[in-house]
Amino acid sequence: MKILELTRSFYPSVGGLEKFVADRFKIYQQLGIDYKILSTDFTTEKRDNNYSGEQATFLKQYTPYNITPQIKHYLNDDYDILSVNQFGRYFSDYAINYISKNKKTKIILTPHFYFHTERFSLIKTLHKKILAKNLLNKIDKIICFTNVEKDFLLNGFNVDREKIVVIPHYILGNNESDLVNDPTEKNYFFYLGRADKNKRYDILIEAFNELKLNDIKLLLTIRKQDLTTKHRKIVDNNKNIHLLGYITEKEKIKLISNCMAVLFASDYEAFGTVILEASNYKKPILCSNLSVFKEILNDSGVIYFNNNLVSIEQAIRNFILSDELQKTEMGNINYENLNRFRIENISEKYSVILRELIN
Repeated sequence: MKILELTRSFYPSVGGLEKFVADRFKIYQQLGIDYKILSTDFTTEKRDNNYSGEQATFLKQYTPYNITPQIKHYLNDDYDILSVNQFGRYFSDYAINYISKNKKTKIILTPHFYFHTERFSLIKTLHKKILAKNLLNKIDKIICFTNVEKDFLLNGFNVDREKIVVIPHYILGNNESDLVNDPTEKNYFFYLGRADKNKRYDILIEAFNELKLNDIKLLLTIRKQDLTTKHRKIVDNNKNIHLLGYITEKEKIKLISNCMAVLFASDYEAFGTVILEASNYKKPILCSNLSVFKEILNDSGVIYFNNNLVSIEQAIRNFILSDELQKTEMGNINYENLNRFRIENISEKYSVILRELIN
């Protein structure tokens, strides 16, 4: 079996989508599947070189809509399956339309939740009205991460229910050798994520600033240029708020390993790989009160908040006031919850749908 995996910006330290694609390849390897990566390019301050190996081909992209003029030249090889990550982007929509004319090649779409941010709203509105339904009809199987996402597609696009299968992310158990202890820096909350509009790092910064905590820090994996003037001033005037920019995989492990808790605010998420990564290191989680998170987490390991200053401030206060035993128990509960997301279970689900498609 040969699969062409089409994705955006395949640099997995950047965000959840990229990490998911990298993790999917471990499943392909377990199943003995031959695959090739076709990705749009992307520039970051840091990336892990081991993820840009010989099997990856990068296409020059132009935004908005991730336009990739050269993509057609890479779609003519003989593949059993085209696996597309996201749609509503030029590279994905073109590939779906082009490959659908080849009756032998099956198409799998992993939407990563269709248009869950407000950027480029005109393009997105036109896409939903004109293109989306036609493209979805050309797809053989849709992989959703949660029932929340599945229901969204069923209700919003009247997709054939039989096309959709729910397969969540998996998480590999951490090795003790992966843990990076840093005894000099323990009292901090850690925000791991992009600076996309749906990520509410803005209200995290505001809420943390209002709390005026002298001995606790907030570390965020965003850059100063990502902030508004208002939030730059807050960061400049608060020595306990630190912007880390892009980080490598090793840096990420160190920061998660040593934090008090992972703090994650978002308006929309397809899944939320960050919260599984936090769980993998037995960390308590403070996160937005999203249906997606409630589906995949055990409530006993989480403090949920609404995306406003009062609610976030209260969540942080409640966590700080919890005793160490309670915090440890939250982390242990989150770790135990990962039994639902082990690679063995997820790999078997992939095996079933891939066999169904090509037989």
